[in-house]
Amino acid sequence: MDHLRIPLAPALNEFAAKSINDAFQMTGKGLPCSVVSVSGAIITVKFEVNSQFTLPNVTVPLFGPEYIRYPIQKGDKGAVVPFDAYLGGMSGLGGGVADLTQRANLSTLVFLPIGNKLWTSVDPNAVTIYGPNGVVLRDTGSNSIITLTPSSIAIVAPNQIQLKTGSTTMTLTPTGWSITGSNGSLSDGSHTTSVSLMNSTWAALLAWLDGHEHSNGNGGANTGVPTTSAPTGNIAP
Repeated sequence: MDHLRIPLAPALNEFAAKSINDAFQMTGKGLPCSVVSVSGAIITVKFEVNSQFTLPNVTVPLFGPEYIRYPIQKGDKGAVVPFDAYLGGMSGLGGGVADLTQRANLSTLVFLPIGNKLWTSVDPNAVTIYGPNGVVLRDTGSNSIITLTPSSIAIVAPNQIQLKTGSTTMTLTPTGWSITGSNGSLSDGSHTTSVSLMNSTWAALLAWLDGHEHSNGNGGANTGVPTTSAPTGNIAP
């Protein structure tokens, strides 16, 4: 039976190699992929690899913080990277607390978008933010919101919106508006007036109203001097 004996050293090497390969097959795989569908911060991807195995689509969390939401679209390209422990408790795709139990090799993945040379060119020294429908900036409670779309810019604030350039400030509040500055003018496209002229006109009008009386059309006494108040808008030089 000597001819059936297998030398010990080669047998041990073969056993070790098989054990390493089996262990490797259980480890996570970082693979290229593209987006199939998006549900909030959860992404379903398909793997962009040629393989002897049929790799199913997988649903994984998107890389990134809650406070910056990436406008991931169907067809976007990226890669998934593996982690060493269960992520369901972190992503909401499961529950409980992670342990070090060995997981299936496609079950601890996270999707990362990656750069592409076909992206539109931007200023490399500036932070650029854009999306298919524009950009939304807001606080956690959506009290103040700036919405930029392809056709408009909308600003919403509960208490005050202020625009300032140099020494000129325009302020909008729920009760009125004001423009302050050393110089300036208001124009409707056809007519233009200066801030100082607007103020002097208001002052003259209010002074006239303060001393003006109307006669009573029914034969009684005059109506008396009317009570006046400043206009809601304020233009200060």
